[in-house]
Amino acid sequence: MDLNQTLSADDEIPSDPGRVPDHLSLPFAPDDDGLNLGESSLPQASEAQYDGERLQPSKQQLEAATINARAYWCRVVEKALSHHRNGLLPQQVNPSNILGKVPAIPNQPGSSRMLFVGDSPGKSALFIEAHSTYRVAEDEGCTASDRIKSIPALLQLGVPSPTPVNWNGTSFRHWVGIEGESRTRNYISILALGWSYILSVRLLEMQGQEGAEITYTQSTAIGYKRKTGDRIAATMTVDIGRIEEDAARWWAAILAPGQGWQAIVSRSDHMVYLSPWSVCVQDDRRFGIEWSAAGSSSQGSIVSTPVSSNKALGILTGFCMLHDLGSQCFAALATTLTFPTHNHYGTIATLPFPTSVRRQAENAPANLTTHDLAKLSEELPRYMALSCNYSVIMSSLCGAFWQPEIPCNLVSPWLHPITNELPIVEEVIEFEGHYHEILAVVCAIRRPKLSTLWLGAVISGLAPKILDLVKTGAPPLDRNAFAWTGCPQSFMDLAGSGAYSQTDACGERIRRADVWRLLYLPTVVDDDLHYENHPFAPWEPFGKTSMENSAARIRIHRFCSRHHLEYQHWTWRLENGSTLVDQGLEMSPAQTLSQKVSPRFEMTQNVKLPAAEVSLDQEASRTASWEVFQWVTSNGEGVPPNEPIYKDEWVRDESDGEVPSRQHDTTESIIGRPNSSTVSCVTIDGDEAVSPKTALWITSPARQVNIENWLKDVSS
Repeated sequence: MDLNQTLSADDEIPSDPGRVPDHLSLPFAPDDDGLNLGESSLPQASEAQYDGERLQPSKQQLEAATINARAYWCRVVEKALSHHRNGLLPQQVNPSNILGKVPAIPNQPGSSRMLFVGDSPGKSALFIEAHSTYRVAEDEGCTASDRIKSIPALLQLGVPSPTPVNWNGTSFRHWVGIEGESRTRNYISILALGWSYILSVRLLEMQGQEGAEITYTQSTAIGYKRKTGDRIAATMTVDIGRIEEDAARWWAAILAPGQGWQAIVSRSDHMVYLSPWSVCVQDDRRFGIEWSAAGSSSQGSIVSTPVSSNKALGILTGFCMLHDLGSQCFAALATTLTFPTHNHYGTIATLPFPTSVRRQAENAPANLTTHDLAKLSEELPRYMALSCNYSVIMSSLCGAFWQPEIPCNLVSPWLHPITNELPIVEEVIEFEGHYHEILAVVCAIRRPKLSTLWLGAVISGLAPKILDLVKTGAPPLDRNAFAWTGCPQSFMDLAGSGAYSQTDACGERIRRADVWRLLYLPTVVDDDLHYENHPFAPWEPFGKTSMENSAARIRIHRFCSRHHLEYQHWTWRLENGSTLVDQGLEMSPAQTLSQKVSPRFEMTQNVKLPAAEVSLDQEASRTASWEVFQWVTSNGEGVPPNEPIYKDEWVRDESDGEVPSRQHDTTESIIGRPNSSTVSCVTIDGDEAVSPKTALWITSPARQVNIENWLKDVSS
């Protein structure tokens, strides 16, 4: 099948991973539709064995699952290597594919909150309030139909310090470009700095709070205003063309060491909050600028007054035309969108140092791409909203590794080939940074709508953090990520198939994955159970359970057709007390998209992943299993009777013994995962809230915190 046909930005990729390569010896045959990577891929096991006391798979099951995963990843890697050599597809560098139902930052001040997180006021940040609305769809005869579920949210509008940036990046140092595009230079990092200014100023123009302002600092690039005798020589001189002096002053700020400009979103209570895209270049290498004045030189206020976001976008566009940068303009935008996520996690954005080039002719080709730059300017508020929600960003990026039908106890063998074997492929280890480059293209193939975002994440050096979180088995999840982008990243995002009630030799049964989905629906039964947040891991729980052991809120759906939560809209809370509803760009709901997310393509056997140790480190499976089962026991249901699986050492409750240690660091951002060992509080407008399990949880840069008072306020 032609990959150019399967990677349409508007279509989900089909699920069939394709024919099993002849050189792989499998202990069983794939079905007619190709290789099934779920439970059916394992050697047959009885229901008693599935629901027995051991959740851990046998060595035979691990080997079979690893072979299946390796066969699949081989195909994806081969196609990725081809794109990496020959150039990306145009749609893989089109940022508009990300937007889907992403809302737009409102063009009027929103209701903002200043949150002091953890033990230090320095951890505070400025957030805008909002909530998403879902409706229970399908089965009109069920009393749960059309019930509404509202999920509160906070989007970060202001940070206490800029994101540090350096030029130590090794990935995409030589830009691969799109098919047929010139690859003589790489100015993505320069463009990313320009985009950080554009997004920051646009935010101030739309949402500026009291004390908001944009200013240039005294730090400038070498060569501005034709200065001579600079003590520090420029490491690289950039030709910015024949431009007006206010444009030259802008470039002098953009390419300055440290902070050449400062965008203050708000000043309050002795705190200064900067734009989430604010950066500070921490590198000894210095940029110089070469230019000639297009008009009369001015020494007045025009040089000291920062340009507007529209003016800056025009300057950036002219630079792209001058140097024929094409797809780099959009890859740079995606790179900048990851800066707030870096800021949240406390990581440095490591950008590749630009490649030097000869001076360009004035009639250099002006073709950027077929994308309309005017439309891009109109869509900036949506890119800003996506970027401000670092939880959605990280959930989406990590979600590219999630696969339907992979149960929680087989996460390690599924991840093993792509995280342990791909890095040692000869073509990958040959050049520094190639692993993350290939990984970006792999994820672009698996999730076409997120392809540009993945490219930007790798360019900015976010890939190591993503992999660290993915390898734990329980990466960050945000329920709104699927609704916004249309890319499912958890079994909870899919409705599943077939009847809920299944009768076998053990009686009336229901898949645990379906139990979890039904528990999350708005309840029509009064009970003491609390499932306001989604499960703590994306992988579906293992096996089936007795319908008799299920809660009443489950049993009432035993004969219903499939339910799912259908995203309706996003609602902003505005400063004047009113609300603003945003339904996004796409008209069709994300839930109607195909549930199949794995690509189909032919295998030519040019790539073979080196078989690493099959006796895998099972920590990812162990953590994923504990997290997903803990969601049930911690929310009020407790351990169901006659369920030996809950006594397994992988999933038993904390009170029954030691639990697997989480490998997330203290800068992790996860919504919906309570942790009794790190309970803290958060101050909201002077009120201190303490955290019960039933409230909304957020992990701050320091620790998990609770905002119960704010949640009650939103609900009212």
